[in-house]
Amino acid sequence: MAQLTVGTAYNPKMGDGSRGVVHVYIPTSGGEDLTLYGSVNGAEYIKIKHYDASTIEEVVLCPYMAYSSQEDAHLTAVPTGAVANSKVLIDETR
Repeated sequence: MAQLTVGTAYNPKMGDGSRGVVHVYIPTSGGEDLTLYGSVNGAEYIKIKHYDASTIEEVVLCPYMAYSSQEDAHLTAVPTGAVANSKVLIDETR
């Protein structure tokens, strides 16, 4: 299992098209909404989903994964918006 860091792209180890479980934790006090992004080239990040509450769900993993407080649909660099006490964990499953 890996904990993602804001401003740093995470590279899944199982290869393109792998799947994983994303664990999004947003505390009810002091937490901040966040957006999960994916990229196939490491240069352009596309919004996968915006989260406003804690959740666990399966996702298709891109070669580059990142998250931030930004909500833009398309970014041209690894997102860097801080997320207070919120966090994202990814567990690759297959």
